[in-house]
Amino acid sequence: MEDVVLHYQPGSEARLNSLLETTEKLLKPFPCRTPPVFTPWFSDSHFPIRPAKSAPAITSFHNRYFQNFILETKENLLPGASPFRRSWSVFTHKGVLLQNSKPLSQDFCHMVSILQLHLRQRVRWVISKHNYICPFMLACCHFIQTSQLLTCNANIQRERAEIWVFCDVVHSEEVGHFLKDKLQLFGKICLTVRRHGIIFSI
Repeated sequence: MEDVVLHYQPGSEARLNSLLETTEKLLKPFPCRTPPVFTPWFSDSHFPIRPAKSAPAITSFHNRYFQNFILETKENLLPGASPFRRSWSVFTHKGVLLQNSKPLSQDFCHMVSILQLHLRQRVRWVISKHNYICPFMLACCHFIQTSQLLTCNANIQRERAEIWVFCDVVHSEEVGHFLKDKLQLFGKICLTVRRHGIIFSI
């Protein structure tokens, strides 16, 4: 039983004693027992959340060890690459569509139907490191700004030494042939789609 608080109006001391006696008589039928002392199920010196091993200490030796790897990485970067992740894009005006777009080939239409791609879904042409990306990126910017690659945007990935050209599925085959012919690219350029990877190459 918890503590009992008795509220009364101030008066004589005899009346207060009478109230106390009456209260004790009324509380006698109720059981009065001392609550047990709380004892945790684990020892005070060994907490269950305490990790089995202490936290690792990073010493000056580890700092020098990792610093060597950082320096080696900087030295092995591709020519003209930046140690920081840096990319930039060029976008066309909104609401502009390709004029006189060519129909998709039969093989490409078959691939689109198998993968159930939406014609307005964005896909990505990847120009790999086999080509010197800086002049090709400038050329892509020129094509986009002069409305030769409408609905497209280009992005340079310096860490990967790649150029990504994004376009809609409906224009992707025409854009790929345009890039291959106008830029005179070496090797193949690959068309990739999210969740499917490479789906087409020229």
